[in-house]
Amino acid sequence: MKDYHFEREDRNLDETIRLDDINEKLKELESEPDDELGDKNEFLNAFESERFDEPPEPAEAPDEPEPDGKIFETQETPQPDRSAETGNRDDDADKPDRTKKIIGLATAAAVVTCILFFFLAKGGFRSPAEPEPQEVDAVPMLVEGLLDGGELVVYDIKADRSKTITLSEDTVLTDAQGRNIAYGSLPLEGDLLMVKLDSTGEHALSMDYGNGIHSQETTGLTVDASKRTLSGEDESFEYGKKAKFFYKGEEISPKDLEPCDILRLKGVEDLVWSVEVLEYHGYIVVEHRENIKNGKFRLDEEEEIPLEEAERIAVSEGTHTITVTGDNIETRTDNIFVETGEEYLCDLSKAQEKVGVILINANVSDYKLYINGTLVDSSSPAVLPLGEYDLVILKNGYLEWNSHVTLNQATLTVNAELQKEIQYGTLTVTADCDGAAVYINNEETGIAPMQINLPYGIYSVRVEKDGYNTYEQAVTISGPAAHISAVLY
Repeated sequence: MKDYHFEREDRNLDETIRLDDINEKLKELESEPDDELGDKNEFLNAFESERFDEPPEPAEAPDEPEPDGKIFETQETPQPDRSAETGNRDDDADKPDRTKKIIGLATAAAVVTCILFFFLAKGGFRSPAEPEPQEVDAVPMLVEGLLDGGELVVYDIKADRSKTITLSEDTVLTDAQGRNIAYGSLPLEGDLLMVKLDSTGEHALSMDYGNGIHSQETTGLTVDASKRTLSGEDESFEYGKKAKFFYKGEEISPKDLEPCDILRLKGVEDLVWSVEVLEYHGYIVVEHRENIKNGKFRLDEEEEIPLEEAERIAVSEGTHTITVTGDNIETRTDNIFVETGEEYLCDLSKAQEKVGVILINANVSDYKLYINGTLVDSSSPAVLPLGEYDLVILKNGYLEWNSHVTLNQATLTVNAELQKEIQYGTLTVTADCDGAAVYINNEETGIAPMQINLPYGIYSVRVEKDGYNTYEQAVTISGPAAHISAVLY
């Protein structure tokens, strides 16, 4: 049986008491009347009256202890004789005193144990608000909205969910260069930041615009909303499903972007989450393109494109130079100013047509000139836009002259040879005998009497019949009718 050993630091007491003895004494106490213990004052007096200034004498060990069948049992230490110190106190009187001391010590130990458990229990039930908040690693967050009282609705990119966090005056705000930002300068919708939260996940300890956030300015990107990509000639970017696109604080659709826009992209790792439009676009709208032949369109110093492809062109805000050319117009160059979101109208119906001069070189004068059916002044050269035309010249006594020409140069000379108009008169030839032959200009034309239509002019007429004299006469046809009466004899 294990011994219980109590020892004071001054080493005035060194007693070993077996647990068996303690149990026997407790049984004796239980059997004794309550009044034998006395009141508490007697117990305390008895406890204090013990003398600890002299160490007890060691008990003599027996010569040869006899084995009793018990393994590792500690030998009982004989109790020292304290009769000299206690007067007439005998061994029976010492046993209750020792029992009282043991009870006192056990009571004190129990009190200390209760106090210890009380404080441990109190510490275990401390309010959750009392522990100091523990910091967690900063995570990327996209600001989706602002609420009252310093609250932000954010999209936690790492956790792939939206939530609300709170800012306070203790929240440390840092810009992309690592400089502190005043508390009043709250993040804006669409901002991308690295946010460090407390252990509750509700309060922002710090918000950083630079650490871990990639930023780049670029242009010339085309949006593919179905693939969520921004692609250019030399680079391509993917953007997240919750990415925000903004122009001057207003959210826009990625489909509204044009390659001419200048963008600031902000992202984390390989994905873009915030797109700010630094320079937005307007449009140039071209009308009446169909009036231009083989038209070409050029914007600033870019390459020419066919005019039919230049219906609505997106351009950045500011001053631009547009050049329009065509086979039938003079080269047109305009300096224009396009405002963001506005349309500039380029009306080619007002384009100055390219012109040329048609010079008529005719063999007659005082004629009438018609161009495309319109009577024009024939005394001066005809100044006309380049193109195709129908020319007609009329003059009395001449046949109508006409020609189809193409004016495709500065000057076009046209030679007009008019033919005289042929007029006819009716020549009637009669004779004083029947069957006479009629010759006109020595060609037999018929038997008299006869009629023939001849162009205006002078003719030689001869009438002959066998057995008769020949009749000859010159006749001028200058009117509708002429008559010859031949007398044969």
